[in-house]
Amino acid sequence: MWDDMYQLKLVNNWLLDRIIARYPCGIRQYTMVEYNDPYVGPVRVTYSKDEFANFFNSLVAQGGGDCPELAMEGLKLALENSPKKSFILVLTDASAKDYDNTVLVNEVFSLLKETQSQVFFVTTGLCNTANDADFLIYREIASRSFGHVFQVDASDLNIVFNYLDFTLSLPANSSKQLFTKDYEGESHSDSFPVSDNFTSLLVTTDGTISSLEITGPDTSKEDIKKAVNESWGGMYIVKDPALGNWTIAVEGTGRYSVRVEGSIATNISTTSDCSKCDPNATCDDSFGYLQCSCKDGFIGDGFSCSDIDECTYSWSNKCSYYTCINTFGSYTCLCPSGYYNDSGVGCIDIDECANSDLNACSPNATCINAIGSYTCVCAPGYFGNGFSCEVDECALGVCGFGVECLKYFGSYSCYDPCLNYTTLDQSWRSTSNEAYNWNCDYDKSGWYRFVGAGGIKMPEYCVSEYRCGTSAPMWLQGSHPRINDGIVNRTACASWSGNCCMWSTLVQIKSCPDNYYVYKLSGTPTCNLGYCTDPSSVIDVCACADTEVCAFVDGKYGCDCKDEFKVSDISEIHPVLTCGAHEMKASFLKCQLRSQNIDVSKLNVANVDCYQLQDDIVNGTYSVTVALKDGECGVQLIKSTTYATYINTLHITLESGGDSVIPREVTVQMKCSYPLDIQLSLDTAINPMVSIINIVTEGTGQFKLSMALFQDASYTLPYEAPEVQLSTKSYLYIGVNLDEPDSSPYVVLMKNCFGTPTNNINDATRYYIIRDSCPGKQSSTISVPMNGVSKEGRFSLQLFQFIAGYSKIYLHCQINLCDLTTGTCTPSCSGVGSRAVNSADQIYNISLGPVTLLPGISAYSSGVDGPPCAVHLLPTILIFGSFLMSYIFI
Repeated sequence: MWDDMYQLKLVNNWLLDRIIARYPCGIRQYTMVEYNDPYVGPVRVTYSKDEFANFFNSLVAQGGGDCPELAMEGLKLALENSPKKSFILVLTDASAKDYDNTVLVNEVFSLLKETQSQVFFVTTGLCNTANDADFLIYREIASRSFGHVFQVDASDLNIVFNYLDFTLSLPANSSKQLFTKDYEGESHSDSFPVSDNFTSLLVTTDGTISSLEITGPDTSKEDIKKAVNESWGGMYIVKDPALGNWTIAVEGTGRYSVRVEGSIATNISTTSDCSKCDPNATCDDSFGYLQCSCKDGFIGDGFSCSDIDECTYSWSNKCSYYTCINTFGSYTCLCPSGYYNDSGVGCIDIDECANSDLNACSPNATCINAIGSYTCVCAPGYFGNGFSCEVDECALGVCGFGVECLKYFGSYSCYDPCLNYTTLDQSWRSTSNEAYNWNCDYDKSGWYRFVGAGGIKMPEYCVSEYRCGTSAPMWLQGSHPRINDGIVNRTACASWSGNCCMWSTLVQIKSCPDNYYVYKLSGTPTCNLGYCTDPSSVIDVCACADTEVCAFVDGKYGCDCKDEFKVSDISEIHPVLTCGAHEMKASFLKCQLRSQNIDVSKLNVANVDCYQLQDDIVNGTYSVTVALKDGECGVQLIKSTTYATYINTLHITLESGGDSVIPREVTVQMKCSYPLDIQLSLDTAINPMVSIINIVTEGTGQFKLSMALFQDASYTLPYEAPEVQLSTKSYLYIGVNLDEPDSSPYVVLMKNCFGTPTNNINDATRYYIIRDSCPGKQSSTISVPMNGVSKEGRFSLQLFQFIAGYSKIYLHCQINLCDLTTGTCTPSCSGVGSRAVNSADQIYNISLGPVTLLPGISAYSSGVDGPPCAVHLLPTILIFGSFLMSYIFI
């Protein structure tokens, strides 16, 4: 349901703003009712668009996981708390669990008749099939209430809301239901009367319809305006319908429906004088009514029309990923090179290969068109970049057997890879290495030779994942060549998730004199993948850790403890405690365990599911790791004002390699203390007010970026969510933290931080605290003690100077992860020569809030009186259902 939720929040503010813009003086009730299984409720009612938007944007998809849900109970509660003639939108990815509760369903039908409300279902999923009773109940309710059922993907939710924009904007009692029919398959024809003077007919469809024709009383086919025309439904408008009998003919497949409503002009947009209409509106005479209507590209009530910025939302224009430029009453697409602008369609690719005048390919090359560009590829037997191609001597075999041929522009060279290679001597490549690491060979390109204790050739068998010091080990699918085979092609496979060849790549191999091989590698298909070596290819060589020495032990060479690590009794074995950022780890030296005849494979830890056990061959240790999570797996947190201390006790059973010795129990207490910083404060707080985004950086790993509101300048005591109320004299202390691997070179650089009165990061009303990485100068209370120097960012200011006049404040930051290895990340912000760090890296947006002023202190007022106008009740209900957690909006 997360993707549904994301799309909903994206279009919600747009839809509400559109409704208010059409009828600025209207009063509309919004109600939210939550439902799932087994709970239904509570009910939240408001007449404030902003308050409803806050209800809406605070929704979180979590928990649940069951299907179906209590949709009928939720709908009943919504109908009981809604005005008459309300509009109900049910968004769900689940069928109705209570569809067979006859008493409940009859109560819903009775309330529908009493309230005369419409119910629209927008389903992004269902529990069984569209022909099962738990889903067909939706069609029954839609039919009885003059509504619809739409089955769409989550990505089409914005189109659905665009579809419903016009319907939601209609005042109560402004329309009349004329015709409704549900069909199944083939062609159908029906008629309906028009006995009132309507300004327009609104025809809505759902399902797959291939043809729709509407014929007026004079038997001529009417010119219908397509407002929305999608594969799953459409909306059409007929202006000034004549009185008499109308005919509708429809063709479709599966289940589909058609509804027709007559719209009556209301005194919201009628006038006695066309001169009162906005210059960007039309004035139409419909059966004695003069009606002001904003032209296409404008929005309003007809008396006041403003330009629609089609570029603000992606679904309002057809520019796709390209630059949209708003114009007065319209927009245009700024197309990049390789495209041309087709009005009404957007940016269209130019096929440069269709005309030789449009490309610069060599006569000995093939032109390949691509979206927005083209490529040139030299023909077989030729070398070059496609724009210039010459004969490829290497393709003619001029270097001979077993010799590498390299082609350059104007020349070529021959060399023996057995004499020209790079040595790889890392012992962690051994297939016997079970210690997990992040090694990745994406940068290995060229000829290589494996040497050292880990092995001198690749294994010819499938290697289990998490070996060879990497996630997905790469092994050779096939046998190694003989000397007289020359250079051969083989496939290298990477094993992952039970698949021995999840990824594969081509390698070249040559067998060289002196019994070694060289491999031509071209990186890896992805990360983290690494090339393995077979330790059995090395004879009589020890692969010992730094704490060990190669010695003759038990009749053969092996690894024994160095003198400083030797023990004479099991009581002398003391694990090394490592306090990590997210876990604490007790590590035993395996050489010490072996010296006391302890079998590492039989080392047992009580409550083993709570711990991560790691056999580190490279470092010669056996480790037990537990996560720093208070209350889990026996971990206890003791917190002071400056430190957080985690305590855990391990109960370990040590068994000998033989059967004659009784196992011994060892108790190990792990205790790690950490000075409180932003990250640790958030991790140990019960319910911190924090916003978090997860970041995946290619080649580096996964990061977590957090922003939180703290109570003082120590940045260790976060406020609790979901809302903070402060006085105007309070200070805001905001901390940004990057939770990253220790080896990461990134620091937090706050590029821009600002506040807005709404949760919209693009709100035009904003107060800059940090701009271009430097503190704002409009207030002496602004302080930025940390920016671009570490994984933390900090800033503060006094609340009374912050967007004066508003009762709620939202905080937003645009963050850059600055790489310290590429230069300085600290902005220079002092004096006349202030200079911010200039970085073209990815910017991440993160938001927090709201921060609310204590009641009675301040409230927003525009201070501008609008023109006098009539006020009309515009009741609306929206219902939202979720496979994970369900909600209803009214």
